[in-house]
Amino acid sequence: MRGFRDVTADVDDLGRAAAQANRAARKTYANVPSPTPEFDRLEPSMEDRAEVFGYDEPAEEAPQPPPSRIREPKAKKEKPPKPQRVRGGFPLKTAIIAGLLLILIGAGLLAGPQLLQTVRGLGSSTTPVVVGTSKDAPLAPKPKIADRVGQPSTSEQLAPVAQRVVLYDEDPAEPKGKQYVGTVVWRTEPIKASGGKPADIAVRADIDIPERKLKMSMSFRRNTDTSLPASHTAELTFVLPSDFAGGGVANVPGVLMKSNEQARGTPLAGLAVKVTDGFFLVGLSNVESDRVRNLQLLKERSWFDIPLVYSNQRRAIIAIEKGSPGERAFNDAFATWGE
Repeated sequence: MRGFRDVTADVDDLGRAAAQANRAARKTYANVPSPTPEFDRLEPSMEDRAEVFGYDEPAEEAPQPPPSRIREPKAKKEKPPKPQRVRGGFPLKTAIIAGLLLILIGAGLLAGPQLLQTVRGLGSSTTPVVVGTSKDAPLAPKPKIADRVGQPSTSEQLAPVAQRVVLYDEDPAEPKGKQYVGTVVWRTEPIKASGGKPADIAVRADIDIPERKLKMSMSFRRNTDTSLPASHTAELTFVLPSDFAGGGVANVPGVLMKSNEQARGTPLAGLAVKVTDGFFLVGLSNVESDRVRNLQLLKERSWFDIPLVYSNQRRAIIAIEKGSPGERAFNDAFATWGE
């Protein structure tokens, strides 16, 4: 326990230095003026939606009478009045009609074959069919748009959302240490029943820090082994390249919880044991007061701190954000465990 406390104190000093470095970087970032003012991203209401998207509501059209009423009734053909004979003159209308008849007869004689061919072509042409002109015919429903504006598609809803991870490495050349940003994906996974133990659920975190080529997984579950005096266990697995700068992970002193990235971590009551190279088991205390305190920290704090000691005796800390996916995974697990 004395060695564990010494390592934890050293880790806290490193965490304090890393937090100060991050805090100074944030202050520098905050002093840079923003090129654009901040604006609200509120969803527009139904009344303002037309103004926001730049269109007007369509005006209601006046009901149109049926087509039969729109058409004007055909005027009855009235027989032209018989021209009155004028004594001493030739009727003018009769002369016009006779002239038109003579012109038509002459044109028919000159263009008889061509006119006949044109009439035959018109008779053999296909008459266009107009579909859907009937007012009583039902209109085909418009296809629904799968992806609407502002709504994620099914693939986006199922895709896991990665949260933030920061690796703080101790470096003699850098008094404040070096930082490497990575990602973590949270999820729940089922545990199959084995050895007389019932099936259960666990919270899993898959961590990736590309710049250091470091991958880590953490599986947090409740303890069902009566021979192990622990309320919960956390299995930590590290996958490192062969040329890793630290040589490997020699020790994991424990697990700490904190409220934000810059805060100082509070250790969970428990004990960490190295099982094999790259694999560690952390057992949380089963004492009632420690159990209540550990559960409170796990539920209320939104960040994990995993202190590391490399094979070359240099220290590091992995800060892991829970975010909404992590909170949801732990809430589901605690509900299943009845805690």
